[in-house]
Formats: sequence, structure tokens, C-alpha cells
Amino acid sequence: MNTVQFNFDNAGKNMKKFVYGVCASMVLGAAVVEAQDNGVIQRDFLIDEQVAAEVERDAAAAAKNALNEQDVEAAQNQAKKLLKARPQALRKQNFPKLRSQIKAPQVAEKASAAPFGLIWGATINDSRNQGVMLQAVGEKDYVNNFSASHLTKPVNDFARIDVTFGEEDELWRIVAYGQLQDDDAKATKVLRLYKIYNDLLTKKYGHAQQFFTPALIQVEKKDEKGRPVLEQQEAPIGNADFLKQLQSGEAVLYSTYYNDEVGAALAVNVDGDGKSYIVLDYKNLKILRQRENVTLDAL
Repeated sequence: MNTVQFNFDNAGKNMKKFVYGVCASMVLGAAVVEAQDNGVIQRDFLIDEQVAAEVERDAAAAAKNALNEQDVEAAQNQAKKLLKARPQALRKQNFPKLRSQIKAPQVAEKASAAPFGLIWGATINDSRNQGVMLQAVGEKDYVNNFSASHLTKPVNDFARIDVTFGEEDELWRIVAYGQLQDDDAKATKVLRLYKIYNDLLTKKYGHAQQFFTPALIQVEKKDEKGRPVLEQQEAPIGNADFLKQLQSGEAVLYSTYYNDEVGAALAVNVDGDGKSYIVLDYKNLKILRQRENVTLDAL
């Protein structure tokens, strides 16, 4: 695959700040949900063990304090009866709920497949063993960042795929840069691609949310006396100067999506030469949550 040079201007930088901020919110939100779910599962098991322990302690105390052998035998029989009944109560009350919750990690394991045939959490060597060619790419704030080629599931609309393994050497971020296009002033071509991938990502990940910062333009109108006046208005998506507005950073357009494991952001960009392209940024939220938990545990 040929390497394509992308000239990022201030518009691209501003867009990235918005996208990373939203993705960070998704990570925190998803982490709360997972913590709650895990809490339910763990709490069920802890309660069951506590009940068993209390029954055993009560039986022992009753036996120890019994005044005669008949009291001791009665206490022991009562303990046996309670312990024998506990599994039946668990099967009836807790097991259906636990089974439905325990299925969640199994689904997450199957979801380890990443876009373009990559594997979330794979090491650099693992990825190379897949046949993926990795060429080191320096990018500020990212460690072990590479441009990936010879992917098992390439998509023609994207010219370059960058992957990030981080200091932990596990794939957690994938950024796909679309093919550069000679677009018209309304950015018709890139908006068409944006709509196509917006629909696909909404279907796959859900929770779609669009963010649009419009350019402010001066529109000539007439006042009550018929005199010309200038009025400031928001320029809509796809207006007559939309391409230039995206290029200058006056207009910003992107959407975010996420599920329990992955967060994605789809953005519309224009480079310094006026060529339009889309950018698709994936982050594995599960891996990010695990890293946060490790840090929290160390504090």
C-alpha cells in the first residue's frame, strides 16, 4: 500500500481535541456500567458465602451452649437442614440472573476481533505474525505507533491505517485515514462517505451522536426601512463554502459511537491542498478500563 502524506491544519487539531474529549467521556461512562455489573455478580457470591458461614457459626454456638445431648443433636440437625436447603434456594433465586450475567464476558472475548482484520490486545509480534507489515510512525503522545499494511480485511475507502500498542505492547487504538478526494465547494464527496460510514458505525456500535460546529457567515438583509444590513448566521452542513470552512477550522463535523468494548469517532477533514477525506478513530475501551484499574490499584 502506498504511503499517503496528510497535512493536518488547525482544523484537524481542533477536531481531534473534540474527539478525544468525547472518547474519554465514553471510557468513564462505560467503566461505571461495568463496575456496577461486576458488583452485582460479586455481591451475589459474597452473600451466599456469608449465609453459609453464619449458619455454620450459629450451629456451632448452639451445640457448644447446649445443656444436654438432645439440644446438641437438635442444633446439628437444624444446621444440616439449612445447609442442605441453601443450594436449592440459590438455584431458584440467583442462578438464572448469574447465568445471564456470566455470558457477558464470553461475548466480550468474541469481540476481540478489531477492524481491518486486526486483533485488540495483540502485541507487535503477534500482529506481525498475522502477516501485517508495521512501519514505525512517530506521533506525539503515542508510544509504539505504526502504519499498518497487508491487512487481512482492507477497505478501499481508506488509504492508511495507523495502529498504537502503547508502552504495554497491546493494540488499543486504530486510526484509518480516508482516500484524498478532489471535492467540490460543498464537500459533496466527503459528505457522501461520511453518511455511508455513519450509518454503518451506528448499526455496528450504536449510541451515535453527531457534533457540528457551524461557520458564522454574514448575510445581507434589509431592515424595516429597506436599508441593507448585515446579519450573522450559522452556515449549514454542505453550504456553498463548506469545503473552505472545514479547511480553515471554522466548521467542524464528526460523530461518535460506542458499545461495551469499543469507542469510535468519524470525522470530516480537509487538508492544506483542499482535498477532503474522512478519519475513523477507534479506541478499545475495555483495555483502557483495565489500565485505569491497574493504576487505581497502585494508588
